Amino acid sequence: MSDQPIIIPGDPREVSLPRPSPRQPRATYVIVALNLIVFFLMERAGGSTDPDVLLEFGAAYQSYFRHGEYWRLVMPMLLHIGWLHLLLNTFGLYLLGRILERVYDYGRFALLYVGSGIGSSYLSMKLSNNVSAGASGAIFGIAGVMLVTGYVRGNVVPRRWRRAFGGGILPLILLNLFLGFTVPHIDNWGHIGGLVTGILLALLIPPPVSDEAVPGTVEKEEPGRLIVVVPILVVALAMWVTAKHYKFTRAEARLLQEAARLRTAQQPDQAINRFREAARLVPGDERPHLELGSIYLGQNRVPEAIQEYQEALQLSPGSPRAQLGLAVAYGRGGDPAKAQRLFEAVLGKNPATPEGHQILADLCAEQKLYAEAIKHFEEALRLKPNMAVAHNNLAWLLATSEDVHYRDPQRALEHARRAVELTRWKEATFIDTLAEAFFANRNFTDAVKVQTRTLELDPRNREYQEHMARYRKAAGA
Repeated sequence: MSDQPIIIPGDPREVSLPRPSPRQPRATYVIVALNLIVFFLMERAGGSTDPDVLLEFGAAYQSYFRHGEYWRLVMPMLLHIGWLHLLLNTFGLYLLGRILERVYDYGRFALLYVGSGIGSSYLSMKLSNNVSAGASGAIFGIAGVMLVTGYVRGNVVPRRWRRAFGGGILPLILLNLFLGFTVPHIDNWGHIGGLVTGILLALLIPPPVSDEAVPGTVEKEEPGRLIVVVPILVVALAMWVTAKHYKFTRAEARLLQEAARLRTAQQPDQAINRFREAARLVPGDERPHLELGSIYLGQNRVPEAIQEYQEALQLSPGSPRAQLGLAVAYGRGGDPAKAQRLFEAVLGKNPATPEGHQILADLCAEQKLYAEAIKHFEEALRLKPNMAVAHNNLAWLLATSEDVHYRDPQRALEHARRAVELTRWKEATFIDTLAEAFFANRNFTDAVKVQTRTLELDPRNREYQEHMARYRKAAGA
């Protein structure tokens, strides 16, 4: 049927049949809905800001990608870190997606979006060691497509949208790239990867030409909607593999927690069995190997410790915890040259400074290498006696060490008092440590009094509130 005006005899007015409705942004709405569903699942699983939850749901992470977890190319574009991140990206997708999809139709648009998201994740994992997630890389890809389409194929863009294409989208791209380079914690490699991929795909995939874009013509080609099967299959496969992997990582998390409890209960052999089972369950995770190395060092089984730390470094190159553990193991095994090289890799060329020993002490404490931690704290304080943070952290270790052999409540109280005095009772963390030291000395009344001052400085801190509840209960309050 022609859409030329129909002239009604005897009526001077022209009546036109309605033109076909513009293409609806179906894919945009589906992607928004999918982002919301995944976000709510993450919140129920433990919170979208929890790094472990992000990794379980497929966030971009170089170490895991290098070991074959290729679904991390797809999943990050569906994940968001907190409500604000979700809202900003949803707004950007809604704003740009509605326009571009009406030009490209949902099949090609979905292919462009998913392809840009994959390019974003790839470059992010290639050039960054951070855990990252978000749809912004794919949205940058949309912007890249709009940039190319405006300059190269502007004749296919309906007049009412042409301002948003070509040079019209360029200021938005440049502004967001500038923010990515200046605002901390933004994955700008992901943004660049998505943008470049979108530009390349736009050069390869033209939009269908319709009579809305070129008045007076019929549609030149089919929109190619069947191509939507490709991005659907890619996303569906990634989600299926992620769901399967999620079961294994949850089981691994339970094993790690159980192993940690067994280790605290001085049952190292049972803890070793659980850590080994966790390593078999998720071969690409370095954490079981770090814990096994720490246990073996505690038992002075140096060759086994070296083997586990080397395995951890293969899985996560550059890991400070693995480098530190391996350095300690080499030191105990009589190879000080290798130990020194690894210490320098963590701290630079001059680790023998108060600050260097402080960092080493904290890393050793995290690894439960308590003897080494105490040694480095003491060396830091020998070089810099008024180093408040070293007094505080040593006090906490001496008051709360999981290994009772390293607990020394009286010394903990001395160091905690010194830390508080040096900071003039203005550091809530240090005051909390002093309260814990009183508690370790079974002086529960003073623990409550001191913790009251902690809460005056930071009344909303849940950890401090929990400590106060424990002290009050012990004091019979």
